[in-house]
Amino acid sequence: MPSKGVSVYSYISVDGYEVEFTVPAASILNTAADNFTPKNLEIDLSDIPGLHCVGRFQWSVLFHGKVIASAYNDINTLTGKLSGGTMTATVDFAPILTENAIITYGFYAAGPGDFGLPHRHQCYVTICSKDNIAWMGAVAPPGSPAAQKPFSRFVLAAPHDNGMNSMTTCDAFFSAANVDIVSDMKEHLPYLRFFQHLPDSLLLRRLPNIVYGVAITQKKEIPLMLQLGARYFEFRPAKLLPIIRKVSSLPDKYYFQHSCIPGLAFDEFLSQQTAFLDENPTEFVVIHIRWDGVVSKCERPSQQVIEDMLDEACGQATQRPLQWGGRECFSQSIDSLRHNGTRLICVIDAEKYDSWTAKDYATLTPDTILARFESMNTEGQQSTDLTILQCQATSQSIKEVLVYSVLKAHAATSCLTSTKAHLDCQTLPWIRANALDRLKAEKTIVVMNDFIDGATTDTTIELSRRRLALESEDSEVVDQPDR
Repeated sequence: MPSKGVSVYSYISVDGYEVEFTVPAASILNTAADNFTPKNLEIDLSDIPGLHCVGRFQWSVLFHGKVIASAYNDINTLTGKLSGGTMTATVDFAPILTENAIITYGFYAAGPGDFGLPHRHQCYVTICSKDNIAWMGAVAPPGSPAAQKPFSRFVLAAPHDNGMNSMTTCDAFFSAANVDIVSDMKEHLPYLRFFQHLPDSLLLRRLPNIVYGVAITQKKEIPLMLQLGARYFEFRPAKLLPIIRKVSSLPDKYYFQHSCIPGLAFDEFLSQQTAFLDENPTEFVVIHIRWDGVVSKCERPSQQVIEDMLDEACGQATQRPLQWGGRECFSQSIDSLRHNGTRLICVIDAEKYDSWTAKDYATLTPDTILARFESMNTEGQQSTDLTILQCQATSQSIKEVLVYSVLKAHAATSCLTSTKAHLDCQTLPWIRANALDRLKAEKTIVVMNDFIDGATTDTTIELSRRRLALESEDSEVVDQPDR
């Protein structure tokens, strides 16, 4: 009988919660004991009564046995395509906040499995505590022995390309774009060469889908990322490409840039960070300013401009003094930083020991990423400020995958979502089990991921707790002096 498969995965860290996945004639009930365990369901035509060929896939979150949240998609068993539901558009996967938890979820609508992409639909649900909003205060309370340790003992969760968390800025440009600018965009966006077979008029219409497929790596606002527990943010501030500035009505200021695709405005980003810190006095945020891959025609702010913007943002705090510091903060004690009000740390083009390489991350499977993790060691950390473990694949770098995702796949499907659950089930457990044994230098460790979620942030919180419990004289953590 015709059927369509759905692979499911859940992560739960709050007592009393369960996740149930259902299809006609079958269901799976997951508890915390099932964390990081992928499972499969099948929507089979033989299980659908009458002459119908559409079956419903649904997840439900239960708290002490009562359903408190759910979402569904209706799936045609003959074609495998979605015929309706509440998870047909990735941008609409809004996190759900309950009295004591944050629920995040995602769904990837799979095709027949061309070019190595999944042939089964993918769905994940994660549930973490709302207490993550103040996790640094919980693992290193003011005045505690842990708070006397250097800030570098923290392990921080990072949303990959956090400024690309909506299409709002891009849409303001696309609404004013015309065919004349397509040739200019081809010059600055190398992946547009994958679509040379399309006339410029059609390429213009496809630009939003292309941008969505290569650049939108997050779907949450910055305040929600912070509530989940994210504390490290790389930001690439630059002004708009001249052609974009010419045709759009966007304000002339600095934006997060993905090559030359604009995302969140830098001043808004800073204001959201300092507002969070003002409300949460035990917490810190690290901002890393970089310009990897930013088009040279996008004007960058000078160091003085960045410092002035940081001063202005910190000056918006109303409840207690707030100031920012640089890389010297990594070696200072957590309590001393809190005492001084230095809870926003900003570094510019800092040296980092990073797992990412273009070759190894252009993948649809975790194998090469795990191999990169396995290759990293304490010696590699020693001449750097930050150690970055990236969990997300850059599958959009594979030509066939990107073209298929844009032209053939479901309109709401991004190839970035195709690997999310599959990779997290293996990268996050590896990090939990191995990172602290392999990376022992006294350096801040960062765990980065697309579509930041509770499983990723909980991983860094647990590692921070373990790392802060280590006594300097008894641990194997290597104390490296500042360069």
